[in-house]
Amino acid sequence: MVIEMIDGEPPYLTDTPLRALFLIASTGKPTVQDSDRLQQAPDLQEFLDCCLEVDPEKRASASEALELAFLRCAENLSSLKLNIEAVQSKHDQE
Repeated sequence: MVIEMIDGEPPYLTDTPLRALFLIASTGKPTVQDSDRLQQAPDLQEFLDCCLEVDPEKRASASEALELAFLRCAENLSSLKLNIEAVQSKHDQE
């Protein structure tokens, strides 16, 4: 999902799901099309590298991932409340 948010589309969008799985298994994690954006965000790059490791023995566990700088700087979910309410209000008005 992070790669999709950066690139604006999911990796291997034009491939069939089976082919996409094959490509991930054979070539490793998908690359980000706009790699310049990742160079500007080393914490995000570290997060992707840890979480998208193909070898499960080397992949970060959930508790390890939660300790990464990218997630430690995240806002509390309660900070989304006003945004969610604004979207709901707009939707109710339509």
